[in-house]
Amino acid sequence: MDRPVVVLAEPFSSASLIPAALREAGLAPVALIDPAVAGIGVLTAFRDDEYAAVIEHHGDDVATAGQIRALGHTVGIVPGTDRIEGLCGRLGQILTPDRINVPEFAAARRNKYLSHQAVAAHGLDIIKQTYAADHAEIAAWIEREGLAGRDLVVKPATSAGTDGVGFALGGKGWPDLVDGLIGAVNRYGAVNDKVLVQEYITGMEYAIDTVSFDGHHSLTDITRYRKVQNANGWAIYDNVEWLPYDLDEYGHVLDYTFGCLDAVGFRFWAAHTEVMDTEHGMRLVEINPRPAGAMKPLCSEVATAGESSQVSRIVDICAGRGASLPPGFNLHKRVMAVFLIAETSGVVRNAEVFDRARDLPSYHSPVFLVRTGDRVAATTDLVSSMSMGYILLAHDDVEQVYADREAIRALEKELVIEP
Repeated sequence: MDRPVVVLAEPFSSASLIPAALREAGLAPVALIDPAVAGIGVLTAFRDDEYAAVIEHHGDDVATAGQIRALGHTVGIVPGTDRIEGLCGRLGQILTPDRINVPEFAAARRNKYLSHQAVAAHGLDIIKQTYAADHAEIAAWIEREGLAGRDLVVKPATSAGTDGVGFALGGKGWPDLVDGLIGAVNRYGAVNDKVLVQEYITGMEYAIDTVSFDGHHSLTDITRYRKVQNANGWAIYDNVEWLPYDLDEYGHVLDYTFGCLDAVGFRFWAAHTEVMDTEHGMRLVEINPRPAGAMKPLCSEVATAGESSQVSRIVDICAGRGASLPPGFNLHKRVMAVFLIAETSGVVRNAEVFDRARDLPSYHSPVFLVRTGDRVAATTDLVSSMSMGYILLAHDDVEQVYADREAIRALEKELVIEP
């Protein structure tokens, strides 16, 4: 090829936005797919006609690298999902050794338990946790850490989108939660041989999206999560709010987040990091070596008037502008994604009630919005919520955004879902 090659590994979900931007910049996007690994559900988006070539990986790194090399000069191997980041690193050692993350920490960028251990070794505070399958081992840890009778979180260590997250209120029922996960296949197609058991913490949860170049972390957005609970689950997304780049307000959040990225050897490409500001200080929730999902970069472009997103800054690196990535961004609009919630499973009969949201002052656009006749599952996590979709709000006045969020919740109460 006469254009520089950028390999997009598993370009699903938000990573599906990258190939068009690469083509516009004069680069050749090439898709890398592992056909032996199952897809990731409703967030998967892949069209082979968007790529200059599609390469299938069949377990032989050297052979796959040879196929890529034959296409031309490679300037980047970019992970689209966290489960593929290890392969990207191995291929990068062959093809782009100056644009890879620290190989020794590949497992820590993938496994939530190992990432926390690396962060602790870096001198940062973490959530109390253990990684085990044996009930006796977990029970001993609970007693040792003084967590008897305390709320606990049980979840897979290598999944995504709040998949499999369970809560043991007052420490009751954790053995059943553990048994329900052990041996099960998680959303990324991996079998849970152990589970992560953590103390339950409370505080303000933030998602920090970055693109790194040579160890310098460029912030593309700061968002604040609001999650709710209902009869179906404990970690259901209510909304995500875009916040300004304010170092006085959020400097401590960013310092901790960047320390976590350094701890797991993050030097290149996109990361989606979730942290919580608790009464005892900052705590890591998880690090994901990929772009933020659910088409979040599109929302960041709305919030910054097209100036900042993980997609645009990945393209900047591939186009040779990585050294000039800005430290932050300018927030032009107060933006919120309001996730619709299905209380029950069934067939939606009157999705047109959400048409009235178009009259709200801050209404911007729908994303994956449900339609009449669609079958939906009761909302239990982020991926199931995407069967309902979300409505994006944008306005100069944040109070107007908050008011319109409540108006959408009122419309939601009129929704009819027939079992």
